[in-house]
Amino acid sequence: MTGLTVHIPTLETERLILRAPQMSDCEPMMDFMATERSKFVGGPKDRRDAMRGFGHIAGLWVTRGYSLFIGALKDSPDTPIGAFGPYYPLDWPELEFGWSIWDGDHEGHGLVTEALRTLIPWSWDKIGRDTAISFIDEDNARSIRVAKTLGACLDNEATRTANMSDGLFDDGEETDVLVYRHHKGALH
Repeated sequence: MTGLTVHIPTLETERLILRAPQMSDCEPMMDFMATERSKFVGGPKDRRDAMRGFGHIAGLWVTRGYSLFIGALKDSPDTPIGAFGPYYPLDWPELEFGWSIWDGDHEGHGLVTEALRTLIPWSWDKIGRDTAISFIDEDNARSIRVAKTLGACLDNEATRTANMSDGLFDDGEETDVLVYRHHKGALH
């Protein structure tokens, strides 16, 4: 028996290679998810939950035909720095553009914006939608800046719905998850 083959493209930016998840990426993601730095993407998580999250990202490529890409610097293509792109789990209300930088040394260099400027147009063409969201914790100033830089606007109604008592992100904490909406053609 031969294994399943799924075509996942490799995309490039000026500084990044955006590629398929590889087993060697799981360990760096698990390390990131174990830290306080992962608090804005559902962490910290133990290794087992982080490993399942990695499997979810990879599995969405099979079930949806798209998912988060793993980003690596061109001068070190086998060393992942984070995950970027379209994300749409079965229990999500709609397509999300998401991102995470796994090593703090890579934050603040414009890599997320660079990756998404390539991945958003690819997503519109591949997925056939003209709107998507980004869930962002209201305390995550860096990600709010990224969303605005990419042309996304705060969607107050979706934010309210996401934070209602029966909403997706009601975890009893005092901070809200904001919903920024991306529209095809609005990318800066």
